[in-house]
Amino acid sequence: MHKKYRFVATTYAGLEQVLAEELIGLGADEVEEGRRSVYFQGDMTLMYRANYSLRTALKILMPVRNFKIKRVDDLYHQVSKIKWEEYFDANQTFAVQSKVFNELFRNSMFASLKAKDAIVDRFRRVSGSRPSIDVSRPDILINLHISNNDCTISLDSSGESLHKRGYRSGNHEAPVSEVLAAGMLKLSGWNGKESLTDPMCGSGTIVIEAAMMAKNILPGETRKSYGFQKWKNYNEEIFKNLKDQHEHRQVGYKIYGSDISRVNIDLAYRNAEKANVLDVLQLDIADFRTLEKKNDSSFLVFNPPYGERIKSGDQAFYAMVGERLKHHYPNTTAWLISTNECLKSIGLRPEVKIPLYNGSLACSFREYKLYKGSKKSSI
Repeated sequence: MHKKYRFVATTYAGLEQVLAEELIGLGADEVEEGRRSVYFQGDMTLMYRANYSLRTALKILMPVRNFKIKRVDDLYHQVSKIKWEEYFDANQTFAVQSKVFNELFRNSMFASLKAKDAIVDRFRRVSGSRPSIDVSRPDILINLHISNNDCTISLDSSGESLHKRGYRSGNHEAPVSEVLAAGMLKLSGWNGKESLTDPMCGSGTIVIEAAMMAKNILPGETRKSYGFQKWKNYNEEIFKNLKDQHEHRQVGYKIYGSDISRVNIDLAYRNAEKANVLDVLQLDIADFRTLEKKNDSSFLVFNPPYGERIKSGDQAFYAMVGERLKHHYPNTTAWLISTNECLKSIGLRPEVKIPLYNGSLACSFREYKLYKGSKKSSI
């Protein structure tokens, strides 16, 4: 298991640096930030650990071949040279996911089809039988990336995206993904050793991710499976040992979440229970318009409604948020993610602005330092 491989961890734009820091913390070598990705080296054990432990990664890919293409047929020929039979068997299912930025291919589906044909034909040649395609739940997921003439084909070791931790109930789509929530907490500089409040917590993603960090619960603990578990070289004993060695922390403070909606708080309770963090969370139904600061909590991280969730009245709503923070949250650090447009109306001067995306929406993650009285008198 000690042979070194080159891997790529993908993430959201703006989270590359925190992901790189996480990888260095796991012992990865030659860590290098890319665009929405971080490159690193390590053995298979590190790859297992990365999937199980990283909070800000979406996928861990293992490139198996890099090549140039000048004609459409080059893709078929290069993919058919890869010894796929060393990675999986003909009785397993597979799928190819493609991202293509190249004029040779009409769309990514066409590129996926070419790669799929090459893999199937190789198996027929080598073993006389062929694997089947399963687009919805494949055993083996193959990632194809074409940019201009550069092509990389990788094995996807994660399978489903790593933001799907497994604690979220039902089909409720949270406004912030688990990976973005974890990334925001890391960017905010919250140390995981003090209380934290999300006064508009929705179904609880930010406070649950914070509680998992505080207790040292890893993202993989609530997840059922990974892509690498179907690979030929998968070592179950190594993965089991890696999971068994991990220890949780005792937490001597509370993480607070509140929301105006009972439905959201009920959902947050269910999610928190699945994530095994109910013991450190306090969840309440409350309206921010009347919510007072918790005496033991001077750190706020939240995601107020914007975009689709708040059609009109943005300015008045954000002006109210600014007023409440200014007059009711003395000596507090508050971090908010929202659109630049909405944040114009908050009436507070940010210390830090970090550009992030929530889905396809360009957002800003901003820090506000709130003081009792004027800023000068508190220094």
